[in-house]
Amino acid sequence: MPSRDTEGGRRVLKVYNKIMNNLTIITLKEPNVTDFAAERNALLKEVKTPWVLFLDADERLTPQLKSEIAKAISLDDYSAYYLKRQDTFLGRDLKHGETGHARLLRLAKKDFGTWQRPVHERWVGQGRVGQLSSPILHHPHATVSSFLAKINLYSTLEAEYRFRQGLKSSLFKIALYPLAKFKWNYFVKLGFLDGTPGAIMAIMMSFHSYLTWTKLYILWHKK
Repeated sequence: MPSRDTEGGRRVLKVYNKIMNNLTIITLKEPNVTDFAAERNALLKEVKTPWVLFLDADERLTPQLKSEIAKAISLDDYSAYYLKRQDTFLGRDLKHGETGHARLLRLAKKDFGTWQRPVHERWVGQGRVGQLSSPILHHPHATVSSFLAKINLYSTLEAEYRFRQGLKSSLFKIALYPLAKFKWNYFVKLGFLDGTPGAIMAIMMSFHSYLTWTKLYILWHKK
């Protein structure tokens, strides 16, 4: 299947690549969109194979995971599968924190369901859901500046989504929720065991929370 560009051909939105006859892999680049779920749903409608796997541009499949996927979709015991994701950040594999425990529903039958939420989107559907063992390899945030740029974008989209849902912010949420986020990642989820990269990741996730609640407050108090 051909690639499709964004308006004006600025960025490639998808690259189709088949590794077996009944599976289509959709690799998403960084799309210039404000609703990631809508984009995924639009791409999903173009799939012709029974199964589809969504990947981001900075994610890779290992040979072990490819073998697991091939076996899973041939057995047809489940309608969808959660996949682990192994993040490598600042040269270290993160084993702890929310990142180290990521389980993402990325592999499913074409008619499993739809993607929901414009950012931090989730694939929601009907049917039995299993889990594969081998992880997707994820190498995000090549630079701190790119990490900050993504946090800025995602916090804006999340604040706008919460605003449309009628959720409100407050000084309490702005001050305490980011702190709670850091404690959850660094202490409860043992992020400190990942050394300095784990500490930086916990701080960045806390900053994302701070920006989201602050931007939401601003949206409600625009004159």
